[in-house]
Amino acid sequence: MNLSYEPCKKKARREVQSKYIKRKNKEEDSVEEKTYAKPPKKHTPKFRLKSAGHIASLATPLNERIPIVLTDIQHLLLHSLLGNLNITQSPRWYTIDKCNHVCQTTCLIIEGISINQLEEHKEKLININTIFENFVEILTPSVYSGSLVKELALVPLSETEKECIIQKYGSLNLALEVRKDLMVMMRAVFPIDEDNEDKIVQIECEDKFPRTQLLLSAWQLIEENYPVPLKGKLKNIYSDYVFSKEEYKAVTADSPMFGLDCEMCITNVGSELTRVSVVDEKYKLVYESLVKPYNNITDYLTRYSGISESSLKNITKRLEDVQKELREVLPPDAILVGQSLNSDLHALKMFHPYVIDTSLIYNFTGERTRKSKLKILAKEFLNMDIQTNKNGHCSIEDSIAALKLVQLKLSKFIEFGDAVHTNRQNYKENVVRMSTKSDYALSIFNHIIEQKKTSLVVGCDDITGDYHTYLTQAKDSMSTQLKKGKPKKVKLSTVDTVDDVITTVTEAANDYNLIMAHLKQNSTLESCHATNIDEWVKNIWSSLKESALFVVIFSGNTAENGVAMIRVKTK
Repeated sequence: MNLSYEPCKKKARREVQSKYIKRKNKEEDSVEEKTYAKPPKKHTPKFRLKSAGHIASLATPLNERIPIVLTDIQHLLLHSLLGNLNITQSPRWYTIDKCNHVCQTTCLIIEGISINQLEEHKEKLININTIFENFVEILTPSVYSGSLVKELALVPLSETEKECIIQKYGSLNLALEVRKDLMVMMRAVFPIDEDNEDKIVQIECEDKFPRTQLLLSAWQLIEENYPVPLKGKLKNIYSDYVFSKEEYKAVTADSPMFGLDCEMCITNVGSELTRVSVVDEKYKLVYESLVKPYNNITDYLTRYSGISESSLKNITKRLEDVQKELREVLPPDAILVGQSLNSDLHALKMFHPYVIDTSLIYNFTGERTRKSKLKILAKEFLNMDIQTNKNGHCSIEDSIAALKLVQLKLSKFIEFGDAVHTNRQNYKENVVRMSTKSDYALSIFNHIIEQKKTSLVVGCDDITGDYHTYLTQAKDSMSTQLKKGKPKKVKLSTVDTVDDVITTVTEAANDYNLIMAHLKQNSTLESCHATNIDEWVKNIWSSLKESALFVVIFSGNTAENGVAMIRVKTK
C-alpha cells in the first residue's frame, strides 16, 4: 500500500506545483504587461519666459522691470496658431515647448484695467491667481497714442514673409544655411579680397569691444532694405547701382569708421540725391558735395534738407561724379556709420558691405521695428541738440552725431543703449516720442486664412467695429483663395452684454483655432466687478481643452500700464 501511495502522492504534488507555476507565470505576465505597457507619450506644450520676459514679470521689482509691448503678445498669438515652422525668428521674450501641439488659442482682452488695479484687488482674483503662473507687464498703447486693436491685428511683413523674401533674393538662403561667419557671408555677396587680410595696418583703438560686432550681417542688410547685389528680382531693380569700391578688404576691429549722411529731394521719378557729407572718426570733413538731379525737382524738401532752388542753381555735379569721388575717398575696409543708412545708400545708388546703423544698435522699446529718430538719440545719449535749424537739417551735423553715438557705445559695452538695459523711466518717456505706424503690414486674420485656420472675434458693439476693417480686408484679399476650396470661418460676433461675450466664448471654444474676446471697462474697478472678472476667466478656462493656450490682457489706462497673463492648459 505504501508503495502505491507514494507515486500517487508525488503525482498530486507535481500537479499542484504545475498549477501554481502556471498561475504564478500568468500573474507575472500580467504584472509585466502593466509595467511595460506604458501609455503613449504626450506632446503637451509648455510656456516659459525668457530673460526679456522675466524682466517684464511682475515678480521683478518695479524699478528694474521693463514691460513688453502688445506686438510681443501678437507674436505669441501668431506663434501658437502657425507653429514653429512659420516664424522667422526665435521669440525674444518667451518659449513654447512643443508649440506645434497647441490645439487652440483664446485671448480675453479687458480694456481699462491697469497693473495697479490688479494688485489692489488681488485677493478677489482667486481663480486668476490659481490659473496663471506668468504675469508680465505690458506697455499700454495710450502712452504713445497707439491703437490696441491695430497693434494686435496688424503683422509686419518683414517678420512673417520669410518664403517671399527668400524667393525675392534668389540664392542667398543657401549661403545663410551653410555660412555663419560674417566675412564668409559677405564674400558670398561682395567682392572681398581674402589675400588682403594680413596686410591691414593696425591703428590705435580704445574700443571696449570689437566694432565689427556692431556691423549688420548680410541677412540684416536685406531685412533692413539695404541695397545688396543679389540675384533674383533685385538684380534688375539695382541694375544701375555701383559698388563703393572695385574690391574690398576684410573688415577688422581696426577698420576706420566714416559718418555718412545725405539729403534728398523729390523729383518726377521719386527721391533723388542733392547733398552728401562724410566725416572721419575725428569729425573732420573728408567729403562734401551738392548734387544736381537729372530729373525735374517737384519738391526740394527744404524744411528737412535745407536745399533750395538757389542752392542747386549753379551746381553741375551729377550722381555719377559723386559715386566716382566717394570710391576714391573711402578705403577698401571702410565702415559707414549713420542713421538708417539704407535710405542714403539708395540715394547714392551704391552697394557697401560694412555698415553700422545707429537706428538698430540703439533701441528704447526692445522692438527692433520701432526706431528712434537721430535727434532723440543724440539728445538722450549725447546731450546734443541737432536738427534745430528751421531752415533744414545739416548733413555734416547728422553724420557727426551718428558717429559719436557709435563711439559712445564702443566706449561702454555692446548692450549699452538697448531697451533691456535702459531704466524704466527713460524707456517710458522715449516710447511716447516714437511712432507706432507700420506702412507695410497684413492683418493677423490674413495669416489665419492663409494657413487654413479659423477665428472668432466677439464683443459688444462698442468694440467690434474696430475689428471690422481688418476682418473685411482679410476676407476681401483672400477671396480668390477661398473660392478654390471650402470657405474658412473668420467671424465677427457682436452681442448685447458682457455675459453674452463670455457665454459665446465658452460655447465656441472648440470650434475655432483663435478666439479673441474684447471687453471695455470704463469705470473704476470695484471689488464686486473684480469678482465678476475672476469668474469670467474661470468659466473660459474650464471650457478649454487640454493643450489650449489662454492669454488674458488687462490693457491698462492712460496713466498706468497693463498686464498679460499666459498659460497652456494641462491636466
